[in-house]
Amino acid sequence: MTKPGNNNCMQDNIIRKTDYRRFEYRINPVSAAHYDVITKIYNRIEKYFKDRPECQVERKIHSSYENRYYTILFATIDDSRMFELTFAEYINTQGLNYD
Repeated sequence: MTKPGNNNCMQDNIIRKTDYRRFEYRINPVSAAHYDVITKIYNRIEKYFKDRPECQVERKIHSSYENRYYTILFATIDDSRMFELTFAEYINTQGLNYD
């Protein structure tokens, strides 16, 4: 878990939930270890969607000045909740409750 002020950016909850149906995570690594975490999660997410072709979802990579983010937007709340249950150990809701 990253402590405030720590630039390591290695945290267990790397995926950020930003809405009922939207998730994102940073994909430009800050270290070799962070690259390994990003790659592991990306591969798990890709397998998740490959195994669920019926899941309606929009996935994009967005870039800002210094960062790149992988965003996931689900068509239904049910699909979003299933994703959240599957990847709960990696998700940060930023203290918000979306129930």
